[in-house]
Amino acid sequence: MKNLNNILVFVVFSIPFWSFSQVISKWNLIEQKVDSLVRYGIQNKSFPGAQVLIFKNDSIILNKSYGYQTYDSLSPITNNNLYDLASVTKVLASTLAFMKLYEMYNIDLNEKVSNYIPLLKRSNKKNTTFKEVLSHSAGWLPYIPHQNLVYKKNSEFKKRTLSLELNKKYPNQISDSLFIHKNYAKKIMRRIKKTELETLGDYLYSGLWFFLLPELTKKLSGLSFTDFLNTHFYSPLRLERLTFLPINHFSKNEIVPTEIDYFFRKQLVQGWVHDEAAAMMGGISGNAGLFSNASSIAPLLQLFLQKGIVNETQYLKSKTLKTFTQRTYPKSANRRGLGFDKPSFIKEDRYPSSSISSESYGHSGFTGTFIWVDPIKKSFVIFLSNRVYPSRNQRGLYELKIREKLLDISFAN
Repeated sequence: MKNLNNILVFVVFSIPFWSFSQVISKWNLIEQKVDSLVRYGIQNKSFPGAQVLIFKNDSIILNKSYGYQTYDSLSPITNNNLYDLASVTKVLASTLAFMKLYEMYNIDLNEKVSNYIPLLKRSNKKNTTFKEVLSHSAGWLPYIPHQNLVYKKNSEFKKRTLSLELNKKYPNQISDSLFIHKNYAKKIMRRIKKTELETLGDYLYSGLWFFLLPELTKKLSGLSFTDFLNTHFYSPLRLERLTFLPINHFSKNEIVPTEIDYFFRKQLVQGWVHDEAAAMMGGISGNAGLFSNASSIAPLLQLFLQKGIVNETQYLKSKTLKTFTQRTYPKSANRRGLGFDKPSFIKEDRYPSSSISSESYGHSGFTGTFIWVDPIKKSFVIFLSNRVYPSRNQRGLYELKIREKLLDISFAN
C-alpha cells in the first residue's frame, strides 16, 4: 500500500512532466471539496468528527481527519482514532471470512446452511441456502431487540442475563459496568432459530445470519472467528488498528465514542460495540463489533480492488471476489451481492451515487460508517463518523446526503 509520503514519487515516475501540475491541481480540488463537505456536515451536527480516505489509481490521494470526538470540541479526531464500524463488519469480517471458507472447503452456495449449522435443522430455516441468506433474500427477520428482554418491570435484571459484577457466571464484560451471562450467546442463537420467516425471495435486509457465521468458521477451520481473520488477513496485511474489543488493545481516548445509551447500558458507549446484540454476544459478532481507523481498512479494500492480491500475495481468488461482488439476482429488484451492497440506478433513487459504476460495491454502518469500491474507476472511499453521538436520532448524515456527495466528489472523474 503506497502511503501519502509516496504520492509525489508515484506521480513523478508514472505520468508525463507536463501533466504533473494538472494532477496535483485536481487532487487539491478534491481535497478542498471534501474539506468543505465534511465541515458542512460537522457544522450542521450530522456528526462531531470524521475520517475520510480516498484511493485512486494505485495511491491514497487523501487520508484526513476532521472535527472532534464529541461536540464539546475537547478531543480532536486524528488518523489514529478508531471508529465503531457497525455493519461494515459484515463485509470486512464476516463476508471476508466466508469467502475464504468458500475457497478452502469448496462450499456450494446453493447448499443448505442447516447442513453446516445443526441448530437450524429442525427449524423453519432448514432449507435456507447460503446464496439466499448472503443476498438478504431468505426471508429472515432483520433483527431481534435482545436489549428489550433483559429487564424486569422494576428495572432489575432478569435471571441469567446481566450483572454489575464480574464472576464465573458473568465472565464477559460488555460495557464499563455490565457483564453478560456465560450462556447468553446460546440464548441469542435459540431466538434466531425460532424467529418467523417472511417471503422467500423478497429482499429483506437481515443481520441474523451473521451471528451464526463465527460458529461456522470455528466448526470448519478449528479456529475462532478472530483467530481465523487474523491468520488469513489482518496479521499478514498488518492491519494494526482493526480489531474486535478495542478496549483490550487501545486506550479509551483513542476510541471514538458512539451513543449516550439511556436505555440499555445507561452510560456513554465508548470502547464497546454500539450494536446491542453484538454487545450481548460478548463484543465479537459477525453482525457488528469491528473497530478501525481508515488507514487499517484501506489494505483490505485494496485487496478487493486488486482481485485478491496485495504485495504479490494472493489472499482471495479473483473469481471468488467476482462471484460475491456482483448482483446475486440481476433480474430481480434485489440489488445485493453476496454480503456486499450494490448500487441501484433507478431513475428517482440512484443509490448511493450517480457517479459510480454498476460494478461497484460496498457497505454502510448504522454508526455513520461507509466503504465503497469501484473496480472500473480503480478507486475506493472510506468514510468513518459517529453520527449516533449523542443519539441515534441524529439523521443529518442522511438528510444532507453526505456520503452520496462524497462519492460524487471522489468518483466524478
